[in-house]
Amino acid sequence: MKQGDIVWLKFPFSNLTQQKLRPAVVLSNDRYNKYANVLLAGIYGKKQPLSMQITNRDLEQKQMQKTSYISFQNIMSVEKTLIGQRIDSLNAQKLQQVLRALQHYC
Repeated sequence: MKQGDIVWLKFPFSNLTQQKLRPAVVLSNDRYNKYANVLLAGIYGKKQPLSMQITNRDLEQKQMQKTSYISFQNIMSVEKTLIGQRIDSLNAQKLQQVLRALQHYC
């Protein structure tokens, strides 16, 4: 698992009463990702507060079906065993934009 990978995750609602399968982007760096947990931000189909738009232009394999939004309001640490299949990966330019936005918002 690498920084910038987009993976499937059963993402919990903020009140922890339910969860929904949704894509998420790996924010933690590759050194951090060697251990048990990774940091992820949820990806949503509708614009969220403190979010950044992503489209197929931003992806290596162009696997996204619609314009989506990385939410910097929904970041969590997740044990790697709970993370599903890798879907795609952010391209280098978009990954740098995401990391700059992360510093700005957080």
